Amino acid sequence: MNAPHILIVDADILVRTPLAEYLRECGYTVIEAVDSVEAQALLTDKPSAVDLVLADVGGEDRSGFALARWIRERFPDIRVILAGSIGGSVEKAVGLCEDGPALSKPYDHRVVLERIQRLRAARKGAPV
Repeated sequence: MNAPHILIVDADILVRTPLAEYLRECGYTVIEAVDSVEAQALLTDKPSAVDLVLADVGGEDRSGFALARWIRERFPDIRVILAGSIGGSVEKAVGLCEDGPALSKPYDHRVVLERIQRLRAARKGAPV
């Protein structure tokens, strides 16, 4: 089974870059986007280049939720993991993600990796 291509969407470079590097060291191909606009452009241009999206739900516009909805409508085979400050956002995240509640930030890289591996295993041999 090939490692999936993961798109990390997070405006905070101090959060996004270390996680991306960690996942690359674990053998994953990682693409980075600053916001949902950039992520949508990447997905529209090459949807087959992404198997899983990890998106931050934070910020004033809560763009991670809108991005998750947009992905589910257009690319149902792409898995989505939402991350951010949990609080009242869990209810929204549960409906948009296959894997339950969102991840909290700052990321525990091992927890993110475990979530990705669990989603892969659920696909029974298909890329996440």
